[in-house]
Amino acid sequence: MDLLTTTERLPGPGETILGTKFSTIPGGKGANQAIAAARAGGDVTFIGSVGSDTFALELRRALAEADVDARYLREVDGPSGIATITVDAGGQNSIVVVPGANSTVVDLTPPELAVVAGADVLLCQLEIPLGTVVAAAAHGAANDTMVILNPSPAQPLPGACWRRWMYSSSTRPNMRSWGRRRVRRPPRRDHARRLRRRLRGL
Repeated sequence: MDLLTTTERLPGPGETILGTKFSTIPGGKGANQAIAAARAGGDVTFIGSVGSDTFALELRRALAEADVDARYLREVDGPSGIATITVDAGGQNSIVVVPGANSTVVDLTPPELAVVAGADVLLCQLEIPLGTVVAAAAHGAANDTMVILNPSPAQPLPGACWRRWMYSSSTRPNMRSWGRRRVRRPPRRDHARRLRRRLRGL
């Protein structure tokens, strides 16, 4: 769940300021990607976890309203994942993510692995444990599933990741956490055509 606050400016360290608006928005990077893909016409299955709080009901409702298949959305005791987002008048933002229930997705079940293997495209982000993301990417790549990574929230990525992502995107601040790694160049023209064909076929 996204907890969104708007302010005239972002606060400095240790500073308390007044905000102008507050709202709660069903979200999370993974859910946002899934809903966007479904709205674009894709047949989307979502894998993740929610907690036992009221946020879980809103998150499930948002996925259902977008026609996202949420049969593999787990539920565990405890809080759902949240992101506290502060946005200033110029559109700059600061985000802190607390994974909550998503931190319990430490492995994928056989049915979930089958979903990954059978997909045309696997969209990943880092709100579930990194080891699970890497395992999903490896399984997808081994089964000719195109892997797309949004490497956020920012954290260092193991070298194996760079050989597995077909395509990736990130904001400049998050890229700093990658260290002195050479970022892959944009996909070759034939890869771009392949990506287009797959996305059009969703």
